[in-house]
Amino acid sequence: MTDFSPKLPIWYQLAAMLRSDIMSGRLAAGTRIEPEVRLAEQHRISVVPVRQALRALGEEGLIVRQRGRGTFVSDTVHAAEGSTPLESLYARDFDKPAQVLERGLAPVPAQFAGYFPDQPELAYVRRLAYRDERPWSYGTLYFLPKFAGEVTTALLRRWPLYRILREQSGVGVIRSQFDARATGASPDVAQAFGVDPLSPVLALSSVSFDTDERAVVAFELTFPSAPFVFSFETIHKLG
Repeated sequence: MTDFSPKLPIWYQLAAMLRSDIMSGRLAAGTRIEPEVRLAEQHRISVVPVRQALRALGEEGLIVRQRGRGTFVSDTVHAAEGSTPLESLYARDFDKPAQVLERGLAPVPAQFAGYFPDQPELAYVRRLAYRDERPWSYGTLYFLPKFAGEVTTALLRRWPLYRILREQSGVGVIRSQFDARATGASPDVAQAFGVDPLSPVLALSSVSFDTDERAVVAFELTFPSAPFVFSFETIHKLG
């Protein structure tokens, strides 16, 4: 049985869970998705939100329906060039081991203090990660200190933080808020990426919430100005 938050639509939460499983590879390309009735039984919900969740994933191209056979994970989930869904960037293994430059405990940064009102400090990791053998992201990841034991340096060199928390601590991230801005590379960012200071880069800050709407992760990362296009999703209320 899944404990769904009452603050978000059930179909949205189910779609996020399945999307994470697909993007992380837990549901590999070509895997058959359980029938709607079976999914409803597993999560103890009605078939209606299951259909809504599968429809959303179908519109994203993550699953395909084959008449008479069922629903399957698309064979082209990771094939798109030049545009990468944001969640897939935080689920895949790193092509080259990341550099964990520093880790420890620190006071909650001022910009995140409102999201962690009961936390005097957070665990943090400063890391340089790679994609296709090239520097891909540089910055600081923050998370609740109680997870520090599971978030090992060895795993941080291989996986994104979301995946570590999900697979090692059972933390399901259901929603994230993002603030992206174009800026010039600071001296440490320029050194990490091998570019000139003030070269254009993308600065991204985020806070992520679990199914109980509690903040569990925050980060300040910088990315090279290209080649990624980030896809954002939000919830809209009708009426």
